[in-house]
Amino acid sequence: MSVNAFIEEYEYIELFGKPGLFTNARIDRDTVPEGWYAYDLRGSDYDPGEPVTVEPRVVVNHAGTILTHEPISFPKESFKRLNGQLDFADAYHLSLREFCDERGLNYPENNRKFILRPASPDEAGLFYSQDPEQDKKTATVGHLRLDFGSSGREFWTTWWPHSKDALPVPAFKAELDSLVNRLRNCGPLKDRAAMCACCDAHGESKGNFIIETERYRYCLRCEPVPGNYDGYLYAYDKRQQELNLQQEAPQEGMTMGEMHHGF
Repeated sequence: MSVNAFIEEYEYIELFGKPGLFTNARIDRDTVPEGWYAYDLRGSDYDPGEPVTVEPRVVVNHAGTILTHEPISFPKESFKRLNGQLDFADAYHLSLREFCDERGLNYPENNRKFILRPASPDEAGLFYSQDPEQDKKTATVGHLRLDFGSSGREFWTTWWPHSKDALPVPAFKAELDSLVNRLRNCGPLKDRAAMCACCDAHGESKGNFIIETERYRYCLRCEPVPGNYDGYLYAYDKRQQELNLQQEAPQEGMTMGEMHHGF
């Protein structure tokens, strides 16, 4: 499964003396910002996880992907041996935005704001309603119930707020409208046939898809069966979720039994 270049968490590296970002995952090339470059690392047959070359794309023995603001020139063989020129010595984790801030680069515009990806099995719980306590922990904004009607080409929605409707803000509502309109124009919400086609094309998803933006995570559960509701779109506030997790984390140095303050 490939990841979105804008929301991936990277390791800082230097490749041939130039700064860059590393991830073990494959980066979806459609999400690479304009003016940036993604290259794959290839491992050896003896140790596929140990990078030995950098190439435009790698299928077999993929050992990671590099995102860089500076292009790499390749010889006619279309690969370049690393020869010890990939430096993780001072590696630390950071986002694309943090990398740009550190390097004095302009943060690139995300021209593909809404990118649909199949969900992994360990994300299955995000597609169903939880009890109020869990809703608060995961910062569930609410969910949208979807129905294509008897013809399969209508479009009816009902919004169900969670967390006592405390989280939605105008910016969220505008983004949700934009997302739904996008998926209506060229995605699985166009009609029931389009939803069925999307599910068939991504059988591994089990009908579950995720769209992530800078602040929100949207989880679309597709059930395109006539006579039932066709889908549910859950929304989570990632920023609030991080704050909730920080509040729950025990303070450093505390032992069991001490008081502490309580995606």
